[in-house]
Order: sequence, then C-alpha cells, then structure tokens
Amino acid sequence: MQKQRSGAQDAAKGIMIISVVFFHCLMMTYTNHGESIQSFNILMALFPFLLSAFFFYTGYNYVSNDRSYKENIARRAKQLLIPMAFAFVISTLLISSMELAFHHDNPMGTLRDLGNSVLYSLMSEPLALMIGFPKEGGIVFEVVLALGLLWFLYALFICSLFFFWLVKYTNKRLSTLISVVLLLLVLAFCLGQFVGNYLPYTVQCYPVILAIMLTAAYLRKSNFLDKEIVTKKDFVLHGINALIAEGLIVGTCLVCYFLFGATTVGSLPGGMFDVKIKGFDAFVSFGFGLLGTYFIHTLCRLIVRVPVLGKCLQWVGNHSALFYLFHPIFLELAAIAIFQKQIRLGRAQAFVYLPVVLGLLVLTCLLIDFIIKSRKKKREQKALVDGEPPKEE
Repeated sequence: MQKQRSGAQDAAKGIMIISVVFFHCLMMTYTNHGESIQSFNILMALFPFLLSAFFFYTGYNYVSNDRSYKENIARRAKQLLIPMAFAFVISTLLISSMELAFHHDNPMGTLRDLGNSVLYSLMSEPLALMIGFPKEGGIVFEVVLALGLLWFLYALFICSLFFFWLVKYTNKRLSTLISVVLLLLVLAFCLGQFVGNYLPYTVQCYPVILAIMLTAAYLRKSNFLDKEIVTKKDFVLHGINALIAEGLIVGTCLVCYFLFGATTVGSLPGGMFDVKIKGFDAFVSFGFGLLGTYFIHTLCRLIVRVPVLGKCLQWVGNHSALFYLFHPIFLELAAIAIFQKQIRLGRAQAFVYLPVVLGLLVLTCLLIDFIIKSRKKKREQKALVDGEPPKEE
C-alpha cells in the first residue's frame, strides 16, 4: 500500500504554486512580457527550483506496485492528458471571450490574433519563433500563457513513458542510477549546448526531468525528505543542512548572473535552459531540483506545525493543479476588470493582481470541492438504498 504523503509536501507545493502565480502576475506588469524573464528577479534566485521540485515530488511519490507498465501509463494518461485537454478548451474559450468583449471595437482583428495564439501554442513557442509565425497580426499573451503552461503536463507524461520503464532498474542499484542519470544529463547538455536552449515542445529538458524523477524515486527508499526529527540535535542538523542547500542555490544564481549575465539559471521557465549558459543549465537544474526540494520541504516541516498557516498552505498544495492550470484565466479577468490591461502602478501592480487571482482561485476550488462531495454523498446514499457497497474513489 502506498504511504500517505506528508503534510510538508502539500505545504511546499502550496508555497511553490503561489510563487508561480506571483511570477506570472509580475510578467503582466511588463509591456514586453519576455523582458520579465531576461531581467534579473530575486524570486529566480530564491526559488529557481519551483518546477524542478514538482518533478522531484512526482518521482518521490512513486511506490512499486503490482500494476503493469501499460496500466501505469494508462493511469498517468488519465491523470495528465485528460486535464490537459480540458484546460486547453476551457482556457481558450474563456480568455477568448474576455478578449473579444474587451476589444469589441475590432472583433475581426481580435479573432485573428486569438487564432494565431492557439496555433502558436499548438506548434510550441520555439517552433513558432523558428518559422517566424505569425506572419500577420499578433498573439494574445494571456492565451499563450494559459496554453503554454500545458507543457508541464505533456512533458511529464512523455518522461513518465521512460520513467516507468527505467525505475525498476535504477531503484535496485545505486551504480545503475548514477550511470543512467549521468547519461541523461550529458544528453541534455548536448541538446542545450549544440542544438538549442529552447527547442520545440521543450525536448531539451526531458532528460533533466527524467533524471530528477529517477533520483527522487531512489531517495524515497531512504526516506530522504522525512527522516525523523526527535532530538534538538536532529532539529539543528536538518536546519543547517537546509540553509546550506538554499545558500548553494542563491550563491550559484548570483555567481551566474554577475559572471555570465544568466537570469534564469536552474529555473526551467517553460522548459527553457538559460540563454547564457545553455547546456550547462541541465546540470544546474538537476542540482537545484534536489537541493531546492530538500530546503523547502524541511522548511515546511516546521511551517505545518503552525496551525492556521500550515493548514492553509496544505489546502493550496492539494489544489495546486487547479491553481496552475486556471490562474491565467483569472489573471486576464483582473487585468481587464481592474486596469483595462494598462500598467498604472509599475511592478507594484503584481501585488494587486496576486490577492485577486488567489481569491478567485480559492472560491473556484471550494465550489469544485462542494460539487465533488455532493456527488459522492449522493452515490453513497444511492448505494445504501440499493443495498450495494459504495464504489471506492
């Protein structure tokens, strides 16, 4: 039976997804949205491991079971591809509707831009940039952001195809794990250094993602993240180790920025390697995935002991998938309803967007939870009336 994941993991996911939402709110305060990635951001230095940590937790939560390879893949497809298709349709329809309502004076031009945005996302931004698409008209950033986020789901699914095949071997021997991880990182380095740091459908980062997932699955065997903290010595030791891990991350980011001008080192924004250090970013992203997850998980082992704060972050972490997929919709709504898509407060405008977007996300998740619980209760009541045992979720 699979071990129940810790509350610290959920709290860590809560902190990370709020940070992701904030970063996208910050992107909305730039006239040129790409400038937000090229400009140095302290968030990038403190939490460059946000995406890598999500991949780490996916591998860490793996538990060997009796399912066949096909059954594991079918289950992962249900978890990832169905939500991806749903989010694609809903995001396109809602954001397009808001754009058309906002640009009511030029509906035909807006429709063209929306169509360009969907095609731009379907072919992936790197490929679109390579071929100079669109030739005419423009794109709508909010649509591209919402649909571009789906790279995380299809990248995770593709990597899972290899993960479920390799993990049974890498989990047996440390030497096998090290050999496979090194080969994967060298492959990612070659892709990023000699082919491109931002390839179609983010293929350059797949080997890094797979390496992180396989390493996390192996570390799970030794309870890497949740070793018992019993004595004061244990507490101090874990605290020092976590601070050292975060210190290495911040130090590396600052060194890479001041020496090479690297602004996104180790952060994999949209799966992209840093434009300055290229393939070397594969090794940095892998290291940050391990160090960063250890740091934030250890921090959250303390945070969950704070009653209200811990429970709130755990709740957000449990709903992190919904937050991730649908926050661009509410960000677009906030931008139109409050500022008419104008930048009036500079970078401080992000701090107006953030509580509005988070509030709308919380209300949406509460509504979804209520609907799910109501449906579950009705099924249970029907099962009791029919004299049948209720089906397990």
